[in-house]
Amino acid sequence: MAAGAGAEGAVAGPEDMALGAGPKGQVATCDAAGELLDGTAWVPGDARLALVVDLADPGLDAAVARVAAEAPGRGLPVVAGMALTQLGLQLTLVRSQLTRAGLAPRELALVHDRGGAVIWVLRARCDLRDLQAALARAWGVRGRAVAGGEVAEAIAGSGFPHDVVFLAEDRVALVPAGRAMAVRRWFEAPPAPLPAGSSAPRPGEVLAEILPAPLRGVLTGTSLLAGDPGSSPPVVRRLRASAEVFEIDGEGRASAP
Repeated sequence: MAAGAGAEGAVAGPEDMALGAGPKGQVATCDAAGELLDGTAWVPGDARLALVVDLADPGLDAAVARVAAEAPGRGLPVVAGMALTQLGLQLTLVRSQLTRAGLAPRELALVHDRGGAVIWVLRARCDLRDLQAALARAWGVRGRAVAGGEVAEAIAGSGFPHDVVFLAEDRVALVPAGRAMAVRRWFEAPPAPLPAGSSAPRPGEVLAEILPAPLRGVLTGTSLLAGDPGSSPPVVRRLRASAEVFEIDGEGRASAP
């Protein structure tokens, strides 16, 4: 189901195209049961937030509650801090949508692009036509081919708040309705070169180093701080939350949420 690189103009032909099957090695079902994200190298270098959620971890609900309680006082960027305090509600909504489509991945990623758009990413290794048919029935989206890949857009009147973008390596992104093409370009663009002399790691590299937990993620940027951080935060901040502690750059408060 991998989407290739290329220009983003629509491919000539009917809007509702029968799209080809994915590459060899894909599984025969479209439930994404137990699927992991297969690393985090795919996270764009300018993502403002990237958070990996372990949906099967028994401590997830407690970790989400802890983050919601502690985030406002931890000196986080305003938009990211608000997203973390509302994470429980966001997860409830997106998990309900996944259940409607029969999808049950183990990992789910929450990503904010540089404009703050909220994007959910999962991995589903199955035949693309089967997956698109399942999503069309469950969510009221219409798939179409574009140069180098595929998207599925919310049908007017369906009430579904997302477009769907089919990314490389079988990842699927739920993006704000009307943003499919812009978000697809962002994910599939080659990584921007680092400034001369910079040795700063990319967000995906930092995220890959964080030990397993119900929630683990990274924040980038230093502007729009909330609370009183006391000093400028690092360019990439590490987040890790369990039922016992919410760590930011390795420091946490081990108290009852």
